[in-house]
Amino acid sequence: MQLLIVDYPECSVHVHFTTSRVRHSLTSGCDFPDERTFTHHTGWELSMEQGWIYILVNSSTPGMAKVGRTTRPPADRAAELSTATGVPTPFLVAFDQAFVDCCEAERLVHAELDRRGLRVAPNREFFAGPVSEIVRIIIDLVPGCNDVDTTHRDASAERLCQAGDNALYGLGECLQDTGEALRCYKRAALHGSLVAYERIGHIYVSLYEKTRSRAGRRRAMSVLKEGVRRGNYYCYCEMSRLFAVEHHLANFRKSWDLFFARRADARCAEVEANATRFAMVCGRYIAMALDLGQAPGHLDELTLYGDAILAALLAELDQVRDHPASRQRVATVMRWAYEKLLPAENVPVRKRRRLIPRWSTERNIAAA
Repeated sequence: MQLLIVDYPECSVHVHFTTSRVRHSLTSGCDFPDERTFTHHTGWELSMEQGWIYILVNSSTPGMAKVGRTTRPPADRAAELSTATGVPTPFLVAFDQAFVDCCEAERLVHAELDRRGLRVAPNREFFAGPVSEIVRIIIDLVPGCNDVDTTHRDASAERLCQAGDNALYGLGECLQDTGEALRCYKRAALHGSLVAYERIGHIYVSLYEKTRSRAGRRRAMSVLKEGVRRGNYYCYCEMSRLFAVEHHLANFRKSWDLFFARRADARCAEVEANATRFAMVCGRYIAMALDLGQAPGHLDELTLYGDAILAALLAELDQVRDHPASRQRVATVMRWAYEKLLPAENVPVRKRRRLIPRWSTERNIAAA
């Protein structure tokens, strides 16, 4: 199935082509303006769906093979194509392989086949060449194809995630480019990276915060649930952002309960990037809970990392020193942390003063 997105000022038309039917769905107004603009300018679909890459052969076209993707069993796809009146003999499945993101896998395979000059026609998924050669291309080009549930992570995963971070945040000499970041993260996920699911979910949740689109929400939840299933419990933190936007307090609390519980049960070295990451996430949890008018829970875990949480908040406070609204929000979180995580009688005055940047004072934080 191929997706063509035609953009108009008033609407976007999504046309799904299959051999048995043509389905049109119309999105009116500006319901998905950011997603449509994102796809239009970057060429990247905001989707990540499990499926298969297949190779179909037909005795009527010797020497050629159809290479495509499907979210249904490949045999069903072959049977569907065989019902077309212009096909004298049925299609047979010569090869199929499951992938976490069949869209990205197909893009990589088609790009390599194009590079080798095997495509028969520009607008067709038919390629000239031995099936064995095409199978080798798929296996060699797209890692993790032996098992859709593989947890193996090769050396390229970390490099691709770092490239995605550089593009997402504009680090170093990289220009900020969300489309490029998404491409890197999706390839990292194919290479077995757990962190990539969290990063992709972060992008989808950020878009959902702006658009409130149901399609965007489904994409965010799908990739974050897959990340959790594979062992990245930090995906629960991104889920909590989504529930905070919807003011769904029960799911917000449950997301953080699951995060702390899963982390306590079995920590994953890959997602625990450094010693400060958990402290930064705890600071975010406190801030989100206070924004929703909720008292943060899990005081035992938070108190254990009290010093690290305050250090992370102070670093953030210094970054937003020129933004009054953000500074006040961080200062409010710090005041709560001082009161709940570092009781005054247990913290020497000299130490408390060292935790305050020169341009601020404890009095200003308490008044924020």
